Amino acid sequence: MTAWPSLSASLYIAGQLLRLNNAVDSSDEPTNMSRYPGGHNRQTQPHITGHHQVLFYLPETLFGGYASEAQKWLHSTCETFTPHSHTINTGDVTGIGQVGISFPVSRTTNREFTLGFREYKNMPILSTIKAWHSLFDPLIGTSPFGGFVLSPLAYKGIVVVAILKPTASNGTQITKDDLEEAYIYEGVYPITCPEDILASDTSTNDSSQASVTFKFDGSPLDLGFPGVGDAVVFCFENYKYSDTYNFVGNF
Repeated sequence: MTAWPSLSASLYIAGQLLRLNNAVDSSDEPTNMSRYPGGHNRQTQPHITGHHQVLFYLPETLFGGYASEAQKWLHSTCETFTPHSHTINTGDVTGIGQVGISFPVSRTTNREFTLGFREYKNMPILSTIKAWHSLFDPLIGTSPFGGFVLSPLAYKGIVVVAILKPTASNGTQITKDDLEEAYIYEGVYPITCPEDILASDTSTNDSSQASVTFKFDGSPLDLGFPGVGDAVVFCFENYKYSDTYNFVGNF
């Protein structure tokens, strides 16, 4: 796994402006007044949702030798992604007659994101989240870990999310040209356990999707930070769309 990009306050604004430049200069915007994007000479199209990939780096202390297989299930069954959000906080100054103004004073990150996983027989997703939650024993209310083991290293992970165009510029692999956005979340831990997927009704038979909300530390790196695109592509270098059909060779 490659090292995460280094952070520099002086590079943050420059990175965001470079990203903005790439977004607006390389796009063919809709006709201003009509918002009409049609015509055969257009060089852009609306953003298309539903193309994302997610990788987990699970805490080895908690998962032991099962981390690799659990990560594969989380990656291959993730169907939905709802990202975090940011809010600008303001300080207000009130004048005569309650005339007021506001100044931005800080930026808050809502340190949560949600993933939806298609569940399969033997409940691999529910079992993975239950194992992650085993940090605490619900019967006695304490952690089975010893005092020297109970630390973020033992139970927090990393999640890499790639929001993609409906393309594979390298034929079967993800490249930087395929990225619309990317997030690197650190200090990740699930705060919900999808027990509700076990709800059953004799009048309905359907497959189930487990929705899990995760908490993370700090604020995620995105494509506005130098080096994030390269890091994300590196994380997915061993994953190919063509692997879907590897089973054909077994017949």
